[in-house]
Amino acid sequence: MLLRLGYRTAKTAGLYLVPSKMDKLYLLTIGAVGLCLIIKYYRRKRFEQKKRTSGYLECHSLDDFENLAKEILLPHRFNYFNYQVGYGCTYQASREYFNRHLKIIPKVLTDVSEMSLQTTIFGNPIIIAPTAFHRLAHYDGEWGTAQGATNAESIYIYNWSLSTVSVNDVLKTKGPKWLHVYLSSSKALLEQCILLAEQQSFKAIVVTCDHPHERVQSIHRPAFIRAIERKQDKTMKEILYTPNTNIARLKADERLDDHTPNEKLTWKEFQWLRTLTKLPIICKGILSVDDAKLALEYGADGIVVSNHGGRQVDSGLSAIECLKDIVEFVNGRCEVFVDSGIRTGTDVLKCLALGAKGVLIGRPILYGLACGGHNGVEAVLNLLKQELMYDMASCGLKRIEQINERILYKYRQ
Repeated sequence: MLLRLGYRTAKTAGLYLVPSKMDKLYLLTIGAVGLCLIIKYYRRKRFEQKKRTSGYLECHSLDDFENLAKEILLPHRFNYFNYQVGYGCTYQASREYFNRHLKIIPKVLTDVSEMSLQTTIFGNPIIIAPTAFHRLAHYDGEWGTAQGATNAESIYIYNWSLSTVSVNDVLKTKGPKWLHVYLSSSKALLEQCILLAEQQSFKAIVVTCDHPHERVQSIHRPAFIRAIERKQDKTMKEILYTPNTNIARLKADERLDDHTPNEKLTWKEFQWLRTLTKLPIICKGILSVDDAKLALEYGADGIVVSNHGGRQVDSGLSAIECLKDIVEFVNGRCEVFVDSGIRTGTDVLKCLALGAKGVLIGRPILYGLACGGHNGVEAVLNLLKQELMYDMASCGLKRIEQINERILYKYRQ
């Protein structure tokens, strides 16, 4: 076998040898080296497959999920998910505010034997944020994300425009879902979205309002195109050049253009959307009291305090530092949620203490999906829930409604 393998290798390399004892020894050596390389290749392939299917079991923090996803994913895929605008100042500001400005005060010798994360919004306050192109993380795509959310009893916000799995497949999972849309989509498509949401029992509409330019697309589209041209990424080709199965009559070359930012959008478009449905509409991307006031005036039933994960503007405000002012201004007139930079159950507790009804998790869900499909998504959500419960117990809290700002040293005075 080694001799045959060595002969084939030599022939492939263009080496034509006259049969002799030395040549046979040489071919045996080549064959042995080739066999070792083949064994190494398949061992490596098995190891990588194991990481993709069960690596999440060895992840004990969201940083572990991110690091494993970086090993598993093709560079242009990971870079798209992990993108932070400019020098990453906005994203880092979120992490710094969580870690340096919000300190928790424990409460000892309190009975916490019967704890619950139950909330009025369903299951628990941890929600999956709307993100794009889930099949770039795992072949199961949005179905895997939805199934993980169902298993962990969390709400999944399905991105209508930039999904890679049809809405019918996603709806085969049983958990509650909200539908996400962009105002920049055509009115005909938005009307179709709203009709679908009502017919398929989506519980709310989430509208991204902080997306006035093409910065993210302009940076990553060239890398996507290069990967396709070099035949490095078949899935990417399917995503970019196959019409979105959610949207009837959408041409292939409009795959990414259906949500292309429209610089002319105003609150009038939001108000028009409000007239289409009685479903709750949640405005995502608010960072100021002024915009929160406008959101209420134009009919928002909920607000997501968000800086888009630090992907839109550098040196921007962190969502967590804006949260308290917006909650106080709203004063119960609508539900307030928050996202951007949340990486631990401790972060979730701090958000709830400042008045958020729930938190949206984006990138870590994609990393979990990359590391283990729907099991990885479930693992990320369960990790956050477990950390939240540990910290609630440390603060002497049994239920979500008991959480308030008095557990934070900054507001205890």
